[in-house]
Amino acid sequence: MIQAALNFNPYPPNPFKYGSQNWRLYERLKEGPTTNIEIVGQMFILNSTGRISEIREYLKKHCLDLAAKPLGSGRWEYRLAI
Repeated sequence: MIQAALNFNPYPPNPFKYGSQNWRLYERLKEGPTTNIEIVGQMFILNSTGRISEIREYLKKHCLDLAAKPLGSGRWEYRLAI
């Protein structure tokens, strides 16, 4: 008997259009926490709060959340919360 591979990925599949800002940001968040500085400065997503809100709405449907933590001086950390 051969056991099928187990999938331990706790996140739902990426529903956003491949390569879009939402798609890129959701994929980045699945890797771990990120900051608004990285989102704007390295990912070149200028409307970071809008993208975060759209991803958060999608995650709510799956009983997940996108947590935000203030780091001070206008910096925020975002992470997927199970």
